[in-house]
Amino acid sequence: MQQVLMTNAERRRRHLSDSDICQICKGAEKTIIHILRDCPAMEGIWIRLVPAGKRREFFTQSLLEWLFANLGDRRKTCESTWSTLFALSIWWAWKWRCGNIFGVQDKCRDRVRFLKDLARETSMAHVIVRTLSGGHGERVERLIAWSKPEEGWWKLNTDGASRGNPGLASAGGVLRDEEGAWRGGFALNIGVCSAPLAELWGVYYGLYIAWERRVTRLEIEVDSEIVVGFLKIGINEVHPLSFLVRLCHDFISRDWRVRISHVYREANRLADGLANYAFSLPLGFHSLSLVPDSLRFILLDDTSGATVSRQVRM
Repeated sequence: MQQVLMTNAERRRRHLSDSDICQICKGAEKTIIHILRDCPAMEGIWIRLVPAGKRREFFTQSLLEWLFANLGDRRKTCESTWSTLFALSIWWAWKWRCGNIFGVQDKCRDRVRFLKDLARETSMAHVIVRTLSGGHGERVERLIAWSKPEEGWWKLNTDGASRGNPGLASAGGVLRDEEGAWRGGFALNIGVCSAPLAELWGVYYGLYIAWERRVTRLEIEVDSEIVVGFLKIGINEVHPLSFLVRLCHDFISRDWRVRISHVYREANRLADGLANYAFSLPLGFHSLSLVPDSLRFILLDDTSGATVSRQVRM
């Protein structure tokens, strides 16, 4: 994250303040995640909004994981979607916080009821606008295919898999040239870890084999928006995954050109297959000079430009 919200923690980091303590609860460092989720001023509201079975995960995720997971959650709740209710809640968490600090408070007897009503009204307005504009649905069918890299470039596709979060985990990756030919791959049986950690191990080992093969121009495709965010935007130094993000950045910053992008899973099928193939192998890293027989058909599909249908948001 770029820390654009000037919290007390950020002020102290920039030597603009002597204290990073939250002015509301007086009991914790005032970070972005504290303001939006963990401060008692918001924690009580979230406890009333979040189902009991989802609270443990909700309150233990890092900031980026928390935002991505909840803003992408389309399940129905309170005559709206959870993503709408969540987005409005974090906006009002910040607005209420500013009002409290600067002495401007709107009267609101029940903030949870207020947020639910606002989410319902927002969803109804969206439906009305979509109907009046002739919209017939939120998703459209799109044909997704893996694409060859530009001339002079090689492409690295990586993926991670975790059977539980955390759970038994693996990663895999494939390096291909501008003709789509297999130039090397790997399968990594990790053991137990979280899904984002497995994804990052996949990127790290993919960068490693590309550098060892003296690639000078590399496109990296990953189907995890969280991991792409880590690699493009960066990550807080205290984040538990920061060590691996730094290792990836060490490779990326070397004397070569590297581009990173997010793709749909349908365009990342071979890397996904290698990650699942790794579960059948002993623990550790396995370099693959040839594509496994069970995955050869995916390589052929990718090279020929075969497409897979996917429903995507408009």
